Amino acid sequence: METYSLVRQGIKAGCNDWKRSKWLIAGITLGIAFYIATSSIGASYTELVRLPFNRIESDLLIQQGTKGRSQSTGKSSSIKLPFSNQAIAGKTVQTIAALNGIKKLDSAILLWYQEKNSFITITGIDSTAAKSGPAKVLQWISKGRSLKNSGEAVVESHYARFNKIKPGDTISFAEQVFQIVGISTIKEGAALAAANFYIAMDDARALAGMDKSAVNLLSANLQSGTDKDLIKKELSNLLPGSIISSTDSISEMMQGFAKISAAAAHLLSIIALIFTMLFACWLIIGRQEEQRWQIGLMQTMGWQQKDILLRTATEIFIISTIASISGIALGYLLTQAIGNMEVSLTLPWNLAPNPEGMHQGKGNNSIQVPLPIIIQPLVFFSAFAASCFTTVATGIWSGSRLCKLGIRNTLFEK
Repeated sequence: METYSLVRQGIKAGCNDWKRSKWLIAGITLGIAFYIATSSIGASYTELVRLPFNRIESDLLIQQGTKGRSQSTGKSSSIKLPFSNQAIAGKTVQTIAALNGIKKLDSAILLWYQEKNSFITITGIDSTAAKSGPAKVLQWISKGRSLKNSGEAVVESHYARFNKIKPGDTISFAEQVFQIVGISTIKEGAALAAANFYIAMDDARALAGMDKSAVNLLSANLQSGTDKDLIKKELSNLLPGSIISSTDSISEMMQGFAKISAAAAHLLSIIALIFTMLFACWLIIGRQEEQRWQIGLMQTMGWQQKDILLRTATEIFIISTIASISGIALGYLLTQAIGNMEVSLTLPWNLAPNPEGMHQGKGNNSIQVPLPIIIQPLVFFSAFAASCFTTVATGIWSGSRLCKLGIRNTLFEK
C-alpha cells in the first residue's frame, strides 16, 4: 500500500472518529506537558545550587576561618574581618596560584562595617581583573561607571535604592570618605559576589589594617579535568584551617533542599508519563472495539491482516505524533514559565557575606532567585518516543486480536 494512501486514510479515519481522537490528543498533550515541566523543575533545583559559583565563573571558593571573635586590626573597631574570612598572606596566595590544576586565581577582601544600628558589607576588588570572581560585579554596572581611582566606591543596586544613594554621593567608613561612582546590579544567584559597597583592594586593606598583598577571599578557576578533591587536599595542607567550598560541597549541605526536590520531581514526572500512556492505551483499545465492524468490513473486501494493521498503525501514529508535538510545545512553554518561579536560596554560613540572623538592608543570608530554565532535549525525545511506540504497539495488538476473531464476530457481534 502506498505511503500517501496510508497517510490519507489515517487522517480521514481520525477525522471520522474525531471525538475519541480529540480525547486521545488532549490526554497525551497534557500528560507529556506535565512530564516535561516536572522533569525541568527537578533539573532546575539541581542547577540552583550551582548558581552562586556559575555567576562568578568559579570552581572553588577559598577562605581562612578562625575561632572566637572576628579580628579587627584597622583604624576603627567598626571594621571587622568576617569569622570565615581571615587574612591570607600574599606569599600563600602566590603559592596557591602556582598549584597544578589551578587555571586562574582571583582575590578579594570582604569586610564588615558596623556602627550603632548600621551594618554594611564592603568588598575590596581588583578592577583590572573583573572577568571572574567577586570583581565580576564591575561588569554589571547599571548606572555611573566602574572603579578607577582610590577613594571611589560602587554600590549594590538594591542597597542604593533602599538608602536613596546615587552616583556623586559620598559615604564614609571609619572616617575615610568614598565617592560613589557607580551602581551595580547583581545578577540573579550571584550571592557570592554580593556586598553593599565595592572599593579598591588597597583601600580595603587600609580600612582593615591588613598587610600589603594580603587578602581574605580567593576564587579559583580549575583546568579542565582537574580532580577537585585532590586540589582541596593540597589546599588544606597548604592553608590549615581553610574553608574550601564548591558546588559539590554546597550540594551536600543543601541535599534536603536540592536532591530531595529533584528526586521527587523526577519520580512524579515518571508517574505522570506512565499514567498518560495507560490512559492513551485505554482510549485506543476502546476506539478499536467501537470500530471492530470496520475491520470485519475490510476483511470481507479482501484486505489482508497485515494491510489492516498497517492502516491502523498509520492512523494511530498520526494522532500520536500530533498529540506529542502539541505536548512538547506546551511543555516547553511551561518550562519557560518555570523561570518566573522564585525560590529562597540560603547560603551556608561561611559563604554568606553577612552574619547569621541579619535582615534585609542589614544583611541577609537568604535570597530570592528564579529557578534556572533547563531545556532537556532528551526529555522531549523520550516523551515523543514513548508516546508513539506505546500507542502504535497497543493499536497493533488490539487490531491483531480483532482480526483473529473472524468476520462473523467483528462484523455482526458486539
